[in-house]
Amino acid sequence: MLAPTLLLIPFLCGTQAAANNWEVACKGECSYDLPDSAVSGTLKIFGASSAVSDITPAGGWTILDCDTDSLAQSVRLACQTSACEHLFEGQGAIDTVVRLPETCGASPFARVAGIQVDPDQTLPSDVAATITTIGNLTSMVFLLSIDTDFAAADSTKTGPISFSLEGYNFPTTTDAGNSTTRRGLKVRDNITAFNDTNSVSLPVLSIDQTFPLFSASVDCTDFSASVSASFETKIDATVSIGLIAAGTVIPPEISEFAVFGGLDASVLATLGLTASATGSISTGKISLYTYSLAGINFPGIFTLGPAFTIYGEIDADLSAVVDLSVDLAYTLNTTAYLPSSAAPSNSGSTPADSTLVVSAVPTATLNATVTPILTPELSLGLTALGIIDATVALDIPGSLSVALNVDGNGSATGTVGTGSSGSGSASGSIDACIDIGAAVGVNLEASGSLSLLGLSATETYPLYTNSWDLYNKCASANGSTRRAAERRTTGISCPTSSSVTSLEQIIDEIISAF
Repeated sequence: MLAPTLLLIPFLCGTQAAANNWEVACKGECSYDLPDSAVSGTLKIFGASSAVSDITPAGGWTILDCDTDSLAQSVRLACQTSACEHLFEGQGAIDTVVRLPETCGASPFARVAGIQVDPDQTLPSDVAATITTIGNLTSMVFLLSIDTDFAAADSTKTGPISFSLEGYNFPTTTDAGNSTTRRGLKVRDNITAFNDTNSVSLPVLSIDQTFPLFSASVDCTDFSASVSASFETKIDATVSIGLIAAGTVIPPEISEFAVFGGLDASVLATLGLTASATGSISTGKISLYTYSLAGINFPGIFTLGPAFTIYGEIDADLSAVVDLSVDLAYTLNTTAYLPSSAAPSNSGSTPADSTLVVSAVPTATLNATVTPILTPELSLGLTALGIIDATVALDIPGSLSVALNVDGNGSATGTVGTGSSGSGSASGSIDACIDIGAAVGVNLEASGSLSLLGLSATETYPLYTNSWDLYNKCASANGSTRRAAERRTTGISCPTSSSVTSLEQIIDEIISAF
């Protein structure tokens, strides 16, 4: 099991600690904390004194009718105290950004698109009993049209209304004594910089499941031949994500942006291949598993929705009947940032013990090349202010290259797998060669409307690659051998048959030499 305590995560220290105060009315600036205890995030809105207001009880309002789940709607509300008059100051209520109560609307903030006095001035008796008579508007009922179409606002009247936000898929705590480290990220006064937290504990996503990759059969004379392949996966993964951004909501502009995704995983994927037919197969990339993770959600303003997906594929050329089981096993520790200048990306993988088991039909010749690929992916769907709709994905393709060549007549060759350093060779007559290589890469891919972030429509950043030779060995019937693999265990079996003594001897030689 992968240890859930992972790494030092960078985070931002905001200029204020208690961001979400429902007792104080928003006048010119306001902050909102995400209510989910499993994540952390703060959004701050600020501008001219009259440009940011409040329709909560602290702002002098009582909500009479509001849809909890809508971004755009008409809200019926009553002025409860004279504090409500702040909404109409300066440029007036239209295009003012207002804080909403938790039970009103899907977003913590909205734009006032329109306002009118409700023809129905009826108040519930319990509400009427709490309303004071001091003020020009108290006890009046209004219909307020709200939305998150900030691009429709007239910024010449409101002036620029700015925002800053930070969010993570884990709880954070700040240490006021920490010094700030810029790490290449441009910052504003309202965004301090990246700091280091203590190690955080993240939930472990455990997957123990077998996924089919390919299955096909063909009718032959007097029998049916088939090929089937599957991945048996055991994966423990922890995912960390974070987002910081700054700019203006009116007009919608993003001046600073950085997102990071971290993935720690232990991966064991066992490829099972059973073939009684010859030929070539190529599955292409197949989605095997998807799991949606807790995201950072300020609806209508910024949303970062992560998902963990496993893809699998296989390419194989088969000229013999064979059953094969081989492991792709490694550990991974990677963190990536976008833009890449925001902070250094770090990646790493380490091969783990792998086991190969082969059973060959008793013939004097066996030739097969098999390339399975397993790709865990962390994808982040990002929408922002109606001007960004993009996906950032951290892809970690892990692959094997398996070559099996056996010739009972003593004229076989070995093919080097991914990451090997040389081709198969041996002195004397070569009767069998087995070659297995593995590779792991880490790529950061971004696609969608990213021009506002200084990126083209599609960007791919290769962050890391590593390859290693799992097993590379040739043997002959007279005992000549070549190098064996390090840190690997290999078992090879063949059905017993008196007609294939020479093949059994070759395989026994390989086992003995290893």
